[in-house]
Amino acid sequence: MEIIELRRRFLEFFEQKGYQKVGPSSLIPQNDASVLFTTAGMQQFKDFYSSPDLSPSPKLTTVQPVIRTSDISEVGDDTHLTSFEMLGNFRFGEKDSFEMKKIAITEAWEFINNTLGVPASRVYATVFKDDGWGVSDDEESEKIWRELGVEVKKAGKEDNFWGPTGEEGPCGPTTEIYIDGVEVWNLVFNQYYKKVTTAETAGIAGSTEAGEYVALTQQGLDTGSGLERLAATLQGKKSVWEIEPFATWVHYTDPTMPRQSRIIIDHLRAIIFIVSAGILPGNKGREYILRRLIRKAVFLVDQLSVSFAWDDAIKHMSAYYRDFYQICDDEETLDVIFNEKAQFEKNIIKAKHYLEKWLQQNVSPSSEEITKLAFYMYESFGFPKELVIEHLSSLSYTVDNEYFSNLFLEHQKISRSGMEGQFKGGLVDHSEQTIKHHTAHHLLLAALRQVLGKNVVQKGSNVSSERLRIDFNFDRKLTEEELKEIEEIVNQKIKEDLPVEHKEMPKEEALSLGAQAEFGAKYGDVVSVYSIGDFSLELCGGPHVDRTGQLGRFEILKEEASSQGVRRIKAKLYN
Repeated sequence: MEIIELRRRFLEFFEQKGYQKVGPSSLIPQNDASVLFTTAGMQQFKDFYSSPDLSPSPKLTTVQPVIRTSDISEVGDDTHLTSFEMLGNFRFGEKDSFEMKKIAITEAWEFINNTLGVPASRVYATVFKDDGWGVSDDEESEKIWRELGVEVKKAGKEDNFWGPTGEEGPCGPTTEIYIDGVEVWNLVFNQYYKKVTTAETAGIAGSTEAGEYVALTQQGLDTGSGLERLAATLQGKKSVWEIEPFATWVHYTDPTMPRQSRIIIDHLRAIIFIVSAGILPGNKGREYILRRLIRKAVFLVDQLSVSFAWDDAIKHMSAYYRDFYQICDDEETLDVIFNEKAQFEKNIIKAKHYLEKWLQQNVSPSSEEITKLAFYMYESFGFPKELVIEHLSSLSYTVDNEYFSNLFLEHQKISRSGMEGQFKGGLVDHSEQTIKHHTAHHLLLAALRQVLGKNVVQKGSNVSSERLRIDFNFDRKLTEEELKEIEEIVNQKIKEDLPVEHKEMPKEEALSLGAQAEFGAKYGDVVSVYSIGDFSLELCGGPHVDRTGQLGRFEILKEEASSQGVRRIKAKLYN
């Protein structure tokens, strides 16, 4: 069964079971600052497990593109991918754990056995077994599987307990479904809520050094099945690279370098999705991950013994996913890649000069010193790890891979801990042009509300020196006339040279004055409020220009769908 057919059958099956189909969310998590990307299908529904009334339905199903970099060193093998599609069905507000598990397991088995035609002889399931951690065995799931005639195996916390996404959130025991020995589906029963351990909670029942696990009175179901891996297993293939569309895409590369070719295609696919989410390369957080993916792909392409058709590969890969998701124009993706490629090539020259000078000044360096040097080149010049290690090894120096990994983990920890402050307001940096775009972003939101109605609220944003992007709730494509009117309003407010003023005030007072707040954002009791004349009033952390006359000419570049019920506008200022 090919991927397209499998995706369709999954959604139809659960819709027939009464689940409401929901479109995929942005790759930038809107309600979880603890992770850089959407890494699971349940992420957009995370709040529903603790507050079921927030959900549009007690049962939802979706297919969600995700980005995961935790196993990025394994990419290039038969099964690991940086970006993949996650099939999922979800339930919220369940009261009876056994009934919830019985429904979930029975539905999953019906889909596997009846819809996909996989016999029990090819299947076994795993369930959670307490391995001294303190949470009871999942005897309920075991009983249900055995009654269905499916073989059951048991595993501890590392294998059969999931979550939460981030440091805190819903989590619970899992039951995993294996076909021909390959894990294809994970059913998570969110029976607990993990809280970060504090001095007050340490040592009490249900608390470990990793956190406190509190039983939920309203439980939930979260399932996930990797579409690509499931399709490969159903087709009897050991590798996702043997099925469509991957089998065709690797033809763009070098058959004599299969692992490198797989990594190139994998990274390009992830790059397409990340750029389509409005992210540009940078030095921190998710922007840095995009930069690393591009540079690794560029480096590997240069190692191929054949020429690589960047334009053709991006065109065909984007076209394939454009039928299912909001994918940006091919030219935009290529511009991002080639701009980063040019910068990377300059960095390589600088890095080589630095390396030569360092080695001249450091005679007989230790392995630790060489490893620090390798990481510095990786971190500061954007050298792919493999290139740094390979080059230093060719010069007869030894890099300690374990120490390098520890340096990298520490770097990740520092980056993530600073994410909330670094990206406050959706700004990539605080350059002069970025600040101008940020101020124009306020004007754009006010103009949208003037033309489309006061129900329009901001749902997300990303602001850089290159352009600004705003996501907002609206249920249809904007007309050319509406876009022209919005653009003219913004330019008129720029021409009026309105003052941009800042005040601190209680949040309730600001909201009573009509100040706009980003949907889903969290604010303190005292907030920062920026006004632009009598036209715009928003809760915002800044920074901004002093007067709108400093901005230049405003132009809307593109209007498109971001997700279900959410539109996206990209715009730019010209001096």
